[in-house]
Amino acid sequence: MAVGDILLGEGVFYLNTTPIALTRGGGSFTVEREYREIEADGDYGPVKGRVRKIRSRAKLVLNALELLETNIAKFYPALDYDTAGAGATITAKDQIENADYQDEVAWVGRTLSGKQVRIEIYNAINLEKLEWKLVDKEEVVPEITYTATYAEDSRTTEPWEVVYANDAYYTL
Repeated sequence: MAVGDILLGEGVFYLNTTPIALTRGGGSFTVEREYREIEADGDYGPVKGRVRKIRSRAKLVLNALELLETNIAKFYPALDYDTAGAGATITAKDQIENADYQDEVAWVGRTLSGKQVRIEIYNAINLEKLEWKLVDKEEVVPEITYTATYAEDSRTTEPWEVVYANDAYYTL
């Protein structure tokens, strides 16, 4: 093991190929998995070959310091962004639409030796509540949680990947 293989925490979050915004407190990548042990009489614990993966959910979370008004509808589903009138207005839509899913949400960082590392989730949508903490003398830094969704025609192919590139660090 080499010191250069250490994954550094700083990086850039992207929606497709566009950097999202400034962050504070970075973010996180999580794959929540649920397993089922197939038990038989006499087992003391899990038995090799009798454990099934039955659920997997990948999430990429970012803490957005910058709430660009043009990105808010990309951060939260079922919102409408309207620039007609004196300024921009954001309101709720009745339904989630295909446009509310982001083809790719990514974090691009590097190892200590400079190799690029990309975490990508696909067909992502924020299924969490819209919550902005409005605190005196503090900036609003909402936690945006993108959840990867499966394609209908490949419901067992997990919609995420981590890529350790062979070349030096670069952005998308």
